[in-house]
Amino acid sequence: MKQVTLSIPEDKYDFFMELMKSIDFVSVENNPIPESHKTLVRERIKNSTRDEFKNWKEVKVSFKMK
Repeated sequence: MKQVTLSIPEDKYDFFMELMKSIDFVSVENNPIPESHKTLVRERIKNSTRDEFKNWKEVKVSFKMK
């Protein structure tokens, strides 16, 4: 199944959600990211250094090898 992520202007959000709920074949889930998770990620980004970064292609390969 395909998934779609959209950015909706705040003033159109309620209308958009009602529209999506009215379409029978669409599943609407609202899973906001907790503020504590956002804070943790921001802290980790702030405390990281460039030499700690890893190439995404290499990381993907390491996942497949395990």
